[in-house]
Amino acid sequence: MRASLRSEGSIRTVSTLPGLIALNAYWIPLAVQEAALLAIAVPAALIHFAPTSYRSTYAVLASLNALVNTLFPPLAGAWSDWLRRSGHGRRIVVFIGAVLNIIGLLLMPRAHSVVEFGGFLMIATLGQTISSAAYQAMLPEAVARKAWGIASGVRGAATLVGTVGGLALASVEVPNVVFTSTAFFVGVFALSLLTFTEGPSANGDDHAHIRDWHDFIVVFVSRSIITFGLVLLMTYVLYFFKDALHVSAASAGTGLVGLGALIGAAITSIWLGRVSDRYPRKVVVALCGIPMGVAALGFALFPNVGDIFGFAVLFGLGYGGVISTGWALALDSMPQLGDVARDLGIWGLATHIPSVIAPLVAGAILQHFNASLNGYRVLFACAAFTFVIGSFSVLAVRGKNNGAAAQ
Repeated sequence: MRASLRSEGSIRTVSTLPGLIALNAYWIPLAVQEAALLAIAVPAALIHFAPTSYRSTYAVLASLNALVNTLFPPLAGAWSDWLRRSGHGRRIVVFIGAVLNIIGLLLMPRAHSVVEFGGFLMIATLGQTISSAAYQAMLPEAVARKAWGIASGVRGAATLVGTVGGLALASVEVPNVVFTSTAFFVGVFALSLLTFTEGPSANGDDHAHIRDWHDFIVVFVSRSIITFGLVLLMTYVLYFFKDALHVSAASAGTGLVGLGALIGAAITSIWLGRVSDRYPRKVVVALCGIPMGVAALGFALFPNVGDIFGFAVLFGLGYGGVISTGWALALDSMPQLGDVARDLGIWGLATHIPSVIAPLVAGAILQHFNASLNGYRVLFACAAFTFVIGSFSVLAVRGKNNGAAAQ
């Protein structure tokens, strides 16, 4: 069943909730991959590949993974924009990336060394990056600006579904099964995009709000700070359960934390996306930083299994708003939609650059404290500080950024 579209001037826009779900479905396997691999499966596999140096090895692989995500989105996005201006669709770029991603994922179980394993991981990451760079530009082209908030909320919900599935999969299966299963999901959901008909290019789109780069830079800086905190908080959660709390089933503990966060995020994602179509998005994003900061501070002050799940839910309440409303705010600040994939790729650097640096910073902190409980306390307290600073910095956005103003 093709996504429901209606004509709005020269732009065909998705007008129904089923249409928005169909448009955002591919985020599910991309989120499965990110949650299952980097949070659980890859660090668990490294305990086998590098039993005496898994923390430092993971820091290097996580940073290399983020480096690939940093370098290629603007290039893949620019390629996608060029194809659109030439009268072609973005799906060809999505499919090329998906094929490359699947190849890397299927090769990972066949690795015999850390070098091979890391190389195959980079191939998969490159494919995922190329695919998502083109895919994310399909939303602002297919959805009217006044509905960007709810569309981003659906995007956030799809991401949450994939993240829950990825954490559940990685918590109960061995890494090799996770890699092959993820490849299957990527292939199936990529084919689902064949049910969606791309409209004309966004060039000349009259519902794009064009202004200077001030708001774009503000959103970029805010997201960079928040992402830095996210990486500090989440990168070493599995090792936190293993080293500090001495939990035997560290993968299951990591999955439990992720589940708690996602329960909270599921409550707020679509709702806050809809709210941000009516009220200033920057205020919504700023308020979301409060529960995130309180939860991270709770991890630091009360590091025990009994309390962590509750703090994870609290963290998710804020995180749901960040992943939905924050993305809509980025779309609001795009200088022009004719180069939307390139500009979203540039905006994505706000996520990927901190992801290159933060694992190394976190690794250095843990090494300084010999991976003790105090080291993790410092790590989580730093994350809490960055959430508050990053979220409130978005108040410097000058535009109104709300759906009501765009109507």
